[in-house]
Amino acid sequence: MKSFVTRTLSILAGAGTVVALAATPALAADNTFELAVGKASAYGTYDRMMSIPERPVPPVAVNGTLAVNSRNRCAVVQIAYNGPADGIEWRTLNSLCRPGKTNFAARSEFLWGGGRPEVRLCAGNTVARAEQGRNCDVFTPAADL
Repeated sequence: MKSFVTRTLSILAGAGTVVALAATPALAADNTFELAVGKASAYGTYDRMMSIPERPVPPVAVNGTLAVNSRNRCAVVQIAYNGPADGIEWRTLNSLCRPGKTNFAARSEFLWGGGRPEVRLCAGNTVARAEQGRNCDVFTPAADL
């Protein structure tokens, strides 16, 4: 009888672990991003913030890490914002021109029309060339349903 109880509890524990592991990626997939360009990468979270009238906060929060794995490359992480005449501009959150990692964080408003701002990782020989946006990977957040 003892082996039956032990075996049943083991099966239930294993099934619970499988369900928990299967549910975790679905929850994390909603607000995480990973970008890669050559030997540079950026990863982090993209969250929608809630505010109250007494303490308003920007509705978008981006937090992450920028990593470069090459001595001859620079990388920048940028977020979109509304430019003049309804154009899109890119604000640099952080840059790195040596092997290593650095963190970045930003709070942003929605774009014209209520769209969420995109986040991009760009690489180049210098920070200025990376900021031109010729070699980039872009994260586009999912639309609200």
